[in-house]
Amino acid sequence: MPFIPRQVKPPARLAISCKVPQEVATLLKHYAEFLESSQEYVVAQTLCLAFRRDKEFHTWLATAHPEMRVTRESLTTPADRPRPTRGAGPATAASPRRSPTPSDPLSNAENLVRGERARA
Repeated sequence: MPFIPRQVKPPARLAISCKVPQEVATLLKHYAEFLESSQEYVVAQTLCLAFRRDKEFHTWLATAHPEMRVTRESLTTPADRPRPTRGAGPATAASPRRSPTPSDPLSNAENLVRGERARA
């Protein structure tokens, strides 16, 4: 038995490239900054979340690609584990937290994404 546990090797990574509206890219940058994480991490976690929660996708995947077995465990990521909250007090000026409003960039970005889906 080793004196210390073996290092856990991260899964293989594949570079992908995609274009998003500028506003979405800006929000991605800000969200990564808010989480104190990389943009790569935010994109990967968001996709895993969508893949896990989309029941219709699971049904389609089982039919179209039966060799793919997507389980909750296969897509469980560190983000699924409970995390301690950052700072017990109110939000600071460096990291304001607020709910989206109709004039928020998030609402505009969602509309941009919806518009692209409608054109596809």
